[in-house]
Amino acid sequence: MVKRFVLQWHLSENCNLRCLHCYQESHEPIQLKYEKLVDIYNQFKELLKKLKMKGHINITGGEPLCNPYFFKILDLIKKDKELITFSILTNGTLITDEIAKKIKSYNPYYVQVSLEGGKKTNDYIRGSGTYEKIAKGIINLRNQDIFTSISFTATRLNYKEFPKVVKYARKYDVNNVWSDRYIPLGDSEDKNLALNYEQTRKYLSIMNKERNKLRKIKNNNTTISMYRALQFQMTNDFAYGCTAGDTLLTVMENGDLVPCRRMPIVVGNLFEKSMYDLYKNSKILKELREKKIPDDCLDCEHSEMCHGGLKCLTYAIYKDLNHKDIGCDENC
Repeated sequence: MVKRFVLQWHLSENCNLRCLHCYQESHEPIQLKYEKLVDIYNQFKELLKKLKMKGHINITGGEPLCNPYFFKILDLIKKDKELITFSILTNGTLITDEIAKKIKSYNPYYVQVSLEGGKKTNDYIRGSGTYEKIAKGIINLRNQDIFTSISFTATRLNYKEFPKVVKYARKYDVNNVWSDRYIPLGDSEDKNLALNYEQTRKYLSIMNKERNKLRKIKNNNTTISMYRALQFQMTNDFAYGCTAGDTLLTVMENGDLVPCRRMPIVVGNLFEKSMYDLYKNSKILKELREKKIPDDCLDCEHSEMCHGGLKCLTYAIYKDLNHKDIGCDENC
């Protein structure tokens, strides 16, 4: 598998939903002109050229389909298909049959759709009626044979409902389900959504149980990915290490560059300094690339790969990277 540099690109904050746990709720909507978006895209190509790597772009928002330049951006990527692949991260509610056919023509690597539990919980978090709208969007994607993944963000409100998401995925022939924990970015109410240690262990156990159940079902087409921070502790799979700041960067809707959307440390703005210059010279990105092992992880057998678990969660809790993941098994 060829190692690629991943860019998560928030085209704008335009969105048709107002989700309870949205990371962007406190932001004012910003919509860059198309010329500015082209500049960002070209800066990513320059970074790839100088690093001698191929790239992948996760196109997101807000809701990317609300962006007036969404398909024009796909046109750019299509011209560079030998250099850059792409995926779409969407809430799924705007994917009509016509939109799905158009997306298929660009050959996405995958389309990721968000779902937060059973109907009652999902609609509480994402808005009334979204449960059915998401299903319609998924059906349209799968009718076009587009690889479709469901993303489940685990919070204190919904982590026990992961099995309902898996059931939903099987019903609509979704290819893959993946999940990660919610990262608090703001006030105390925001932090109350995050899983504590005990809830994290229960959540990971639920995920692993569902994955094992799927593996025993004949002719099952849905898989559960558990290649995320700490999930390997339940599966005994290869340990995961965060790539933020190394082979992953995120561009926000105003051109700010951050290591990851869930680690919103602004290292600079792409209309003031180039992506390559910021990548090479940013203090925080250099620190992330050094992959220092937290002091309380030094004796762990997984530390050389795991590097302390979810760095974004550690930063959100401590504002300091020198701590192990709060959900980590104490006996690890």
